[in-house]
Amino acid sequence: MINGELIDLVADPYEARIATSGATLVHLRREGRDVVVPFDAERTLPAAWQGKTLVPWPNRIKDSTYTYAGADFLVPCNEPDTGSALHGLVGWCDFQVASETGEDDAAGPRSEVTLELTLMPSYVYPWALEVTVCFALDAERGLTVTTTSTNLGAAAAPAANVAGAPEVDGVLAPAPYGVSCHPYLTRGVALDKCVLTVPAERVLDVEPDTMAPAGEREIAGTDWDWREGRLVGQTSTDNAYTGLPDGQWQVRLTGGEGGHTAVMSSDVPWVQIYSGEHLGRCGVAVEPMTCPPNAFNSGTDLVTLEVGQSHEFTYRLFEED
Repeated sequence: MINGELIDLVADPYEARIATSGATLVHLRREGRDVVVPFDAERTLPAAWQGKTLVPWPNRIKDSTYTYAGADFLVPCNEPDTGSALHGLVGWCDFQVASETGEDDAAGPRSEVTLELTLMPSYVYPWALEVTVCFALDAERGLTVTTTSTNLGAAAAPAANVAGAPEVDGVLAPAPYGVSCHPYLTRGVALDKCVLTVPAERVLDVEPDTMAPAGEREIAGTDWDWREGRLVGQTSTDNAYTGLPDGQWQVRLTGGEGGHTAVMSSDVPWVQIYSGEHLGRCGVAVEPMTCPPNAFNSGTDLVTLEVGQSHEFTYRLFEED
């Protein structure tokens, strides 16, 4: 139970395992080939946020503090090397199973599960969110994951020295919000031997010490231009990319025996690409994000949820021959 309940999904030729802790994708395979870097969820914790759901912010909040609607919030630092608050608040919370398909013998193996969690207000984030994550496995489409978050209410500050949702024109402010996920695409060989394709036109530079945004630039003519697909080799990246095509886009990783391609598809305006040094470069993290790093401070592409309002984020993982 170190990663909560483990739920196996099957839609031949695909199989997937989901852990309720952090609504985590443990593995995804097609005909026995790993599409994402797996981990042993019965014995170990995931390394480097493998497969986690990232709510209510993706990536980093610089200096573990943010200012929103004129109020200052202090967030626990969980990345001491950069002083950042990393990847939101639900990555280690245990979700509950809301529904499953194929639960009995007559229906056959499970192919879909929906997990749910209520994130309660706190001094860090004084809004209540209902978060549901639906993992749906299909024989043709692979794995589709939909995260829906609803603002259930805002907590007012009980005293001047206690954090609460700030007021704007006499009304409690909507909830600041961002969402992402953290799978690592793999082809079963070293990342250096794979071809990576990312259809982004711009990259976000970062401060080397804090990993905080340091300005966008065009990727043409740089080591971060993956638009035409190229061998990764020794190139290292841990950057947010934008300038993605309108509508659905794909990040593709090709390599290994048979030359199959692992694909991440989404439609959000940002994607973090990390060359997986903490995992020995056996895969590449592909994290579609609704907003860039430090959006709780910059406001860039930040979603705001009024009480009762919901936001839906979908991505798909699959393999192509």
